[in-house]
Amino acid sequence: MITKCRIFEGMSKEEIESLIPYLKPDFREYKKGEYIYMAGDYIKDIFFLLEGCIQLIREDSSGARSLIAQYTMPGTSFCETFASVKAQSSINYYVKTNSRIMTLPYKNIMSLPLSAIQLHLKLSKNLISILANKANNTFTQLEHVSKNNIRKKIFSYLSTQRIKSGKNEFVIPINKTELADFLFINRSAMTRELAAMKKDKLINFKGKKFKIL
Repeated sequence: MITKCRIFEGMSKEEIESLIPYLKPDFREYKKGEYIYMAGDYIKDIFFLLEGCIQLIREDSSGARSLIAQYTMPGTSFCETFASVKAQSSINYYVKTNSRIMTLPYKNIMSLPLSAIQLHLKLSKNLISILANKANNTFTQLEHVSKNNIRKKIFSYLSTQRIKSGKNEFVIPINKTELADFLFINRSAMTRELAAMKKDKLINFKGKKFKIL
């Protein structure tokens, strides 16, 4: 399962095994409902999802929640940005389902011996690629939430999911409440708009399954 982690992309199993003594990975299990980190915690490790589902959630002073991201794919990493600068987290890392995690101390990634310089270059290249992909996902979310009304926000998100699936009919990875949090809109208002879009024959949906007409 470790080989699925994107930071090891392009490496053989033998190369990964040779790095283990230096990287000193730790393996942890979390139960549904737990938090890996809370806003304000200092982060020093990069986390890799091996199994389960992790949500990145931001809460404002009033308790309103915003869903920043959800990770379900094995090998997905998180906490890279905060770990690289030893900063306090500005978001909560919530365990949505029982999950297995691998952690790598950022300092270990950056302090490999000269004998492993070629592998260090591969790790660094992969880490830069991971950060660039995260930045692109953030820009995509900003594109959705920057629309000037609820219908446009919903349609922007659904259009992105349609492109990802390659079909007009697709299943979104989050439920309605999470979708409202992700788009920074009121759930009741979003529900009304979805019903209106369905009535106007723009979309059809049932649960998480949507079709753009």
